Amino acid sequence: AQNGKQNAEKPPHSHVGVYAQKQRGLNYIGVSVPVGNITPRQMIRLAEIADLYGSGEVRLTVWQNVIVPNIPDAYVETVKKAVAKAGLDWKQSNIRSGMLACTGNSYCKFASSNTKGNALELATYLEKKVELDQPINIHLTGCPNSCAQHYMGDIGLLGTKVKVSGETLEGYHVFVGGGFGDNQAVGRQVFSGVSVEQLKTTLEKMLTSYLKRRTTGESFQQFTQRHDLNALQTIFSDP
Repeated sequence: AQNGKQNAEKPPHSHVGVYAQKQRGLNYIGVSVPVGNITPRQMIRLAEIADLYGSGEVRLTVWQNVIVPNIPDAYVETVKKAVAKAGLDWKQSNIRSGMLACTGNSYCKFASSNTKGNALELATYLEKKVELDQPINIHLTGCPNSCAQHYMGDIGLLGTKVKVSGETLEGYHVFVGGGFGDNQAVGRQVFSGVSVEQLKTTLEKMLTSYLKRRTTGESFQQFTQRHDLNALQTIFSDP
């Protein structure tokens, strides 16, 4: 797309980037906030950007990101630079932009895992190992209360404790195929009790297998829904 503006024909969660609004000459800029972690200084800077270049409005998304609307064409490049200077990003990442995490055991007594920390580690690892051409949702939730709605993600991760060589470690149950909106579905559990360390390579194999075996234009959800669980376990274990 020209001038960094994204095509409007995108999944509804693919809002990070620069998009033309219906109002001629105005744009909204979606800012990526990794798993919702943002500093007070960054919040103040976003408010200043909205006041200076937009309508003073900042919107929060269910994907733990931020939208700054009503940016005139003439200010788009300026806002992009200001966002980057604040230590945030306006560029779309097919892995990081769709990754959600609940509070986790850093602040919640119910959580079994450090969801936000694990999510950031996973994003960094997967972005180096796998190149996706369409967004994917990965939801990490620390307990069955499912504040991050693991059952709705393309990949859902439910925190649990895992025994490895007699040691109790943090881990996750792995679900696939969840969806929302026009693609509503409840994810199915494909793997149980995967330690955090094993999770990185497990998800790498899953995404690599999907890319190798999908049909043209097939989403991850569509791919998982046309296979039963036994087939998926085999496919994802042997890419």
